[in-house]
Formats: sequence, C-alpha cells, structure tokens
Amino acid sequence: MAQIIPAILATSEEQYQNDLAKLHSAEALQGGWIHIDFADTYFVQNEQSSFASQSKTIGPEIISKFPSKFRKEAHLMVDNPNEWIEELIKAGFERVIFHLECKDNINETIEYIKSKGLEAGIALKNETELEKVEQFIEKIDILLLMGVKPGLQGQPFIEKSINKLKEVKSKGLKVRVGIDGGIKNDNIKEIVLAGADFVIVGSYLLKGDIDENLESLWEAIYG
Repeated sequence: MAQIIPAILATSEEQYQNDLAKLHSAEALQGGWIHIDFADTYFVQNEQSSFASQSKTIGPEIISKFPSKFRKEAHLMVDNPNEWIEELIKAGFERVIFHLECKDNINETIEYIKSKGLEAGIALKNETELEKVEQFIEKIDILLLMGVKPGLQGQPFIEKSINKLKEVKSKGLKVRVGIDGGIKNDNIKEIVLAGADFVIVGSYLLKGDIDENLESLWEAIYG
C-alpha cells in the first residue's frame, strides 16, 4: 500500500501552526510521517516562488516550538544542507532529504546525516537525469522525485516525473521511491500504479476539509 505523507511549506510561524493544527485534526494521519519543507532563495530560483521576496521558509527553531506526535522528515531545498543538520536534530527530525543539485559533497552529506542516527534521502529536480543519482542509491533510504519545481505548493503536476518513477522501477533500484508535489485525486492512482511507495501531498490536503480531501485520495486509488 502506498503511503500518503502530508507536507507543510510554511513561510511564517502562524502558517506552520495553522497547518499543523489541521493535520492534527485528521485522525487517519496520527502517528505517521509529516514532510516539512525548508528552502532558501539561493537554491529555489523559481520566478513564481513564494520565496522571491523572502530569505527562506521558517527554520527548525520554529518546529521545536510546536510539539507533535508526527514523525518528522525534512526536505532541504537549500544549497548547503550540512549547515542544517544539527538544528534539525534538536527539532526532533528523524529523516533528512536533500537535493542532489546542492553544493555540498553528496557522499559526505549522506555520511554526516547517517552518523547522527538519521535516515538519509536524496531528492531530484524533474530535469535532473536519474543516472546522476544511481551511484548513491545503496547508501540512502529514500529517493524523492519532484513532481513540480521546488519551492511552491499548488503548482501543476509535471507528467514526465511518472516516467522517471517507472525508470526507477524498471532498473530495479533498491530504494523506497516517491513523488513530491502536484498530487491530486485525478493523478494519484496513476502515480501509485507506476510504482510509488509513497506520495507527498501538501496543498491538496490542506485546502478545505482535510478529512474529505484525504478520503478522496484513498477513493481515487482503491475505489
């Protein structure tokens, strides 16, 4: 069964608090993972980005202020992920996903994350070829394929990301793989059938009634 992991991309403490409260209200999500996005304007160079006039999203210090029963994974859309690890540990994160396209040394970053007792994952922008990450597959726990450009929720889904997902499966790469962004009830079944072990869903869940939105996703997959 594919896992639905809710995502929060917050640019203010108030937004994070409100989104977290909404996730807490959904009984079906309790005790599971929550995917929290962190970004800076150096890495997220998307002209449509909500970060165009801001330095970055909220930081791990805000997460620490609002305890939750969720297991937390961080998605670092930043140039230098190593600089974030210690603060993420303090905030209770168990998994760190960073981008292959970052400036830090990939092997060293994986080793650093794992040396701290955390799971390590790599994310790929849609335009990055799968071959570039294959040498690291045996060292990571998670491979995250972007279904949108990094840095803004509510974007349309990039269809060719499904082809990359199918490529992961056809090559028999031994890693849990999922897609992040643009996922709705009209495309989630195709993504799951293509082999996704999990999907990251943000704006579709958080806008409107979260229980109804979650039910519509399960209905789309299994109904």
